[in-house]
Amino acid sequence: MRTSHNTPAARRSAWPRRLSATRTLVRAIPLLLALPLGLLTGCSKPEPTGPAQTSFAALASACTQFLAARQPHVRPSGPGEWTLTGYSPALVQPEVTGTESPVTPYVGKLVIKDNEAQAHATTEAAAQAIPLTPAHLLSNRTHTFIYSFDGQQWRWQNGQRLTKMPGQNDRMEALSQAEVSAAGPKGFAGCVPR
Repeated sequence: MRTSHNTPAARRSAWPRRLSATRTLVRAIPLLLALPLGLLTGCSKPEPTGPAQTSFAALASACTQFLAARQPHVRPSGPGEWTLTGYSPALVQPEVTGTESPVTPYVGKLVIKDNEAQAHATTEAAAQAIPLTPAHLLSNRTHTFIYSFDGQQWRWQNGQRLTKMPGQNDRMEALSQAEVSAAGPKGFAGCVPR
């Protein structure tokens, strides 16, 4: 005699087993998720503390203040033409990471995002008088500066600028320490350790 699995008795007997297995799986999920997290916490590097973190926070603050103080500047750009260039307030994002190296136990990164705007006029006075607006936007820029900490102080290592201009290909360029250290409106002197 063959029994069918679709009989009410067979259906009734399968439900408790399925329900029991589902309950067991639901109870096990938090344990399964906690296991990898527990393993990962043993592998993570300690958060930077002490002089490395404190001095890098001071560098990021000085950089932010320096960039906030930038004023639009006017320069001649050709015969009978003057260009007014200004920058939006910059967003400065600092990050410090511990390393395995006893020589440079920490590496720091500043990511600086701002916008560059330009307007043109036939005289210097006319260019100075132009109020820069979003309509004058020339490009969005992202600067990435890398630093190393030797246990005593931070040192600038390298930098690059990514420029995005409407209607043009993105441009990535390496920056030298001399360019970054410049005190003028195009420079980032406040972002270089002293």
